[in-house]
Amino acid sequence: MSGGDGGDDLPGRRVLINPVELKPNPAIPEGVWDKLLALPSQTLPKRHARPVKRLTSLAHKLAVDGLLADAGKLAHSEMHKVLNGIRARYKTEIEAARKSAMTVEGKSLKADLKGGAMTFDDFLEEADYAVIKDAYRRAGRAISPDLATTYSDYLARHEGKTDDMETALMEAHVSIAALGLVPQVRETLEAEAEKLANQWLTRFRVEIKDLSDERQDVYRQIREMSANPMDVDLARPTSWMQATTIREANGTETPLPTFERHLLCDEQGLFPEDLNSWEGEVVRAELGRSGTVAWYRNPSRASQDSLGIIYDDGGEPKIVRPDFVFFGQQGDGTITADIVDPHGIQFGDAIPKLKGLAQYAERFGDQYRRIDAVAKIGDTFRVLDLKEAATRAAVLADLERRTDPWLVLQINGWPKLKRSSPHTPNVNICSAKCRWTR
Repeated sequence: MSGGDGGDDLPGRRVLINPVELKPNPAIPEGVWDKLLALPSQTLPKRHARPVKRLTSLAHKLAVDGLLADAGKLAHSEMHKVLNGIRARYKTEIEAARKSAMTVEGKSLKADLKGGAMTFDDFLEEADYAVIKDAYRRAGRAISPDLATTYSDYLARHEGKTDDMETALMEAHVSIAALGLVPQVRETLEAEAEKLANQWLTRFRVEIKDLSDERQDVYRQIREMSANPMDVDLARPTSWMQATTIREANGTETPLPTFERHLLCDEQGLFPEDLNSWEGEVVRAELGRSGTVAWYRNPSRASQDSLGIIYDDGGEPKIVRPDFVFFGQQGDGTITADIVDPHGIQFGDAIPKLKGLAQYAERFGDQYRRIDAVAKIGDTFRVLDLKEAATRAAVLADLERRTDPWLVLQINGWPKLKRSSPHTPNVNICSAKCRWTR
């Protein structure tokens, strides 16, 4: 739980007492798994993402899997067109940068060792090829060394003297060195590379899903290399290690409670989990609903089988991972999914997370029957039904300074029926004017 005499926390570590391996529950209908894998998830942008490298890596994988012939050449050809457009758009800036690349500024020092006098003189010389080559390499690091190489060949063949390829290549290196000195070049190129990679990932999405799990993981990693927040597919969980015992501070051990109908289970069909009081009440109530066939304890750690939702925390994108997804079966056999997230309001990031969940409901609400944020205020559970447009509008307003009341659904004696709703047919709900305060 903690390390060393200093007791420093070890973030991300899990200590499992008497662990058991959980496998996919054979009692869960296949339609539930299909529904889980169809749920849209999101991933954080990578701070040091290299869009051009991501594109070329994707092209290589598409070619290897026979999905797009000569994908690497095609990717570079498209980027050559982008660079040609950039050269036309920023012609003035690139010309100035070219002159800079072709000259070397320096300062000469003359010292009189006897008298101690020193003189300094500025000088400007034409750059030799060693200087140009160094500038070319630096530009290559900015736009990708492979792309710099292929674009040099392209410029030499199309704009240089074909009877003197050495001189033509040198001129091409000067042009690329100049491109590396203009900041707008990299920004525009990376944006176009990101756009093309995402187009290909969308275009071949179905074909990628027909590949083996190992190959699908390769494409999932490429998708998550994005410089922007991305929508991603969930991976099917195949094996979890789960604790079965709590070890108290005094050394005593207590078996964890177990639950039925989880997507992964032990040999007895049970799922052991350490739930807090809120979570335990929510799970028991949801499993008591008529029609509930399965549930999923969404992993709180970053993993391919964890449903992630982007939210904004002071201008920085972060991920919230809702606690539970419950699956129901309607009369016609259709499988439905419900996000139910016990949502502590005492934390500083409670409001940004709630806004992120509301924005997710705005985009993907049609994939779910319910998206509920649940909180316990006093002895009463209350839920914000984020499928309701009025509730989302209230949440997406500045909740911290908001004084107007908004729609809140209050749960008393859950799951006794008092007044039905098309979204929550077996829950005691009523409209209440309430302020959600921190």
